[in-house]
Parts: sequence; C-alpha cells; structure tokens
Amino acid sequence: MNSNPTTTAARRYKIQLTIAMAAYVVILFAATWVLNRYALQGSLRYAVALLPLLPIAFLIPVVARYFRESDELERRIVTESFAIGAAVTALLSVTYGFLEISGLPHLSAWWTWGAVMGTSAIARIALNRRYE
Repeated sequence: MNSNPTTTAARRYKIQLTIAMAAYVVILFAATWVLNRYALQGSLRYAVALLPLLPIAFLIPVVARYFRESDELERRIVTESFAIGAAVTALLSVTYGFLEISGLPHLSAWWTWGAVMGTSAIARIALNRRYE
C-alpha cells in the first residue's frame, strides 16, 4: 500500500470529485427537465434552477482538503495553474469587453468559468511536465 500523503489525498479527491460530478449531472438534468416540463413561478423556479449548485458547493471543502493534504510541489503546481488560468481569463475578458464595445455580442458568464477552468487545466498539464 502506498503511504505517500499526496497519492492518498489524490485518490480521495478523485473519488469525491467523481461522486460530486455524478450528482451534479443527475441534478442538472432533473432540474432542467422540471423547469422545461412545469411552469414553475417565482421562488420555486429559482430554487429548482439553483439545485445543481449543491454538489458544486460540496467540492469546496474537497478541493481545500486535497490542497491541504498534498505536498509542497503539488500545492505549488495547483496554485500556479490557477494563477495562470485567472491571468489568462482576465486578459481574455478585458479583450472581449473592448470587442463588445465595437459591436460583438455580449457573452454569458459561463464563458468566464470555462476559460478559467480550461486555461488552468492547460497550465497544469504544462507545469506537471515542467516539474517531472
């Protein structure tokens, strides 16, 4: 059995991430189905629309625990990849903001989340190779 704390933390993180993402997908499809099928109004409609946030909120302590239980190199890679993702997303957001002024359509906030996660993932792959 591997007693490396980072390996143990990564295994637990992957299991909890998989459970949370599976719950997210199920709740997302169920909430979408309910919203499309029934004419819910007011607070009930908003509550159903926000239900998929529950498993996402569960991930906050999961990520914090993984970060806390990982070794220094893994913490550095995670921190650096998110810093790069945030910086690239800031540059993309400002750039597109100027292009919106010139007539391009307004984008949903979903694009910001996708940009942060995508650029962080790319940065993490590059950093893992750099520190191998």
